[in-house]
Amino acid sequence: MIEKMIIREAKFEDASKIAMLKLQVWLHTYTTDGIEGEYADYLVTEITKEKTEFIIQNPDKKLFLLEKEGRTIGCYQLDFDTKCPNPEIKAPELSVLYLSQHFHGMGLGKQMLKHAEGEILKLGYDAIWLTAYYENKQAIAFYQHQKYAMKGKCYFEMGDSKYENWVFWKPLI
Repeated sequence: MIEKMIIREAKFEDASKIAMLKLQVWLHTYTTDGIEGEYADYLVTEITKEKTEFIIQNPDKKLFLLEKEGRTIGCYQLDFDTKCPNPEIKAPELSVLYLSQHFHGMGLGKQMLKHAEGEILKLGYDAIWLTAYYENKQAIAFYQHQKYAMKGKCYFEMGDSKYENWVFWKPLI
C-alpha cells in the first residue's frame, strides 16, 4: 500500500538498484517492437552502476528513489546544470521520472512528481521543465494532467538516430 512507501535521496550504495530500475522502465517503455542494436549499445554504456554513482555524487544533480519496504520501485532526477531547449525557460530539469510498471495506477508517479516540485521550491526555484518522447502517450497525458504545458520540441540523439521529444514546463508558484 502507499503508506508503506518512502521517497528519499539516493545514496552511493543505491546505484545498482537504481540502474536496474532505469533499465527495466526504459526497456518496457521504448522497446515495444523489440531491442535494436542501437538501443542495446546505448543502454549498456549509459545506464550503469558507475554512471549512477557519478550522478549521486554530482552536486548539480539530485537523485531520489521511491521504496516499498526497502525495495526500489521508482526514482526521479533533478538536474540543475542543464539548459532548457526553450531559451525562455530558466529552471531545473526533471530529467528522469521512472516508476516500475507493476506500480502504475496507484498515484505513485504523481506522488514522486509532487515531491520533485517540492524539492525545487525548497531550493528557491519557481518552475520546472522536462522532456517526453512524443510517442510516449502515457507520459504526455500524465504531465498534461498535472498541468504541465508543452513549450517546444527537441531531439534526443542515440547513435545515428534522432528522436523527437516535447518540452514541458510548469510554474510552481
